[in-house]
Amino acid sequence: MNAAILARSALRTRSTARLMRSDLYHFENTNGQNIPFKTTNKVGLAIKMTLYLGLGFGAPFLGAAWQL
Repeated sequence: MNAAILARSALRTRSTARLMRSDLYHFENTNGQNIPFKTTNKVGLAIKMTLYLGLGFGAPFLGAAWQL
């Protein structure tokens, strides 16, 4: 019985190790491939970043103005 448990455990670790190998995935090592947005449209990127950062910075001030 113990040998069967060990054999199943060995098979399980071998199969999970095969799934966790990093060489199964291929990522291009080029500029802009490691971020979740496009940087080719500079004007659109500038507008989106300004809105995102501006709303994040301005939210406390807008909340304070609302409360007053």
